[in-house]
Amino acid sequence: GAVYEAVDRDLGRKVALKVYHQPERDRRQLAHEGTVAVQLEGPGVVRVYDVDPDHGWIALEWARHGAIRDLLRARTTAELFPVERWLWALVSALARVHAAGWVHHDVKPANVLLTEGGAPLLTDFGIARRVGEPSPPGSMGYVSPERMKGRASDPRDDVYGLGRLLEDVLDVADPATVARFRPIASICTGPDAQRPADA
Repeated sequence: GAVYEAVDRDLGRKVALKVYHQPERDRRQLAHEGTVAVQLEGPGVVRVYDVDPDHGWIALEWARHGAIRDLLRARTTAELFPVERWLWALVSALARVHAAGWVHHDVKPANVLLTEGGAPLLTDFGIARRVGEPSPPGSMGYVSPERMKGRASDPRDDVYGLGRLLEDVLDVADPATVARFRPIASICTGPDAQRPADA
């Protein structure tokens, strides 16, 4: 779905309005996205304010800097550095998701938002699954080789996505940042046996 900036007139706050273009087809995914995000509400997970599966929209917490993907595309990278400002909080949010028995399944630059203070918000739980459930298809380039071979939902698949996201950020980083964080990205995307079982 497409995401738009909107204003909640009743409460006078900005929200992100995600619109599914085929509500009838996507109704179940939209309801799932809202329900899982509410269950996991807390630090590092985007807040859901309202959802309307009949009309195909979900109102979410608005993040001033938008998605990491948008910052990379616009080459507006000041908000991405230092990496420590958002990376460890994102790791903590993923660990919380996994401890609750869920796998996000779509960790990528488009699904990590940055607030004004630089805090990360994990968003888009539309294909999240319980640990052990069949894995859904994912975004090419962010899906682990094991998941591509049909492995059931496993937190290590989110760790892989985190590593790929970090690699994307390191592509625009200074050499010192690359030297510090490339080993972490390599562990996350490396052989399954070496990959942490949790973020």
